[in-house]
Amino acid sequence: MIKIYILIVVLGLVGGVCYGGYYYYKDTQERIQTLTENNAKLETAKQLQDDTINAMIEDREKFEELNNELQKKLQAANNYRDTLIGKLRKHNLLVLSLKKPKLVEKKINNGTKKLFESFEAISGAVAPAASGDGVQQLPKSSTP
Repeated sequence: MIKIYILIVVLGLVGGVCYGGYYYYKDTQERIQTLTENNAKLETAKQLQDDTINAMIEDREKFEELNNELQKKLQAANNYRDTLIGKLRKHNLLVLSLKKPKLVEKKINNGTKKLFESFEAISGAVAPAASGDGVQQLPKSSTP
């Protein structure tokens, strides 16, 4: 009888160990599957993050280059402005216009015309056909 009890106990222990091993195996496989899925998600997120960082670095370098170019152009514009201010201080336009009004009028009109033409060129507008006096003519309509 004792042999039967010992056999039952031994079979219970062996069965318990087998069940514990089976449960451990199943639990480990589920964890491995979950961790593999999480790892794939993390790798995708890391790749996306790396791409974003690289794009931001490229944009920063591009913006720095453009900013430096704009700074150079601003410096050139400021230098040109200073030159123009110096020329205007050097010449008294009021006195000159009183002495030679035709010359000053012609110079100012030519300068204004050049300025408007440069605005048109910058904006991409087509310059109107110039008449001899610089005045733009209205289109002729068929009805009076």
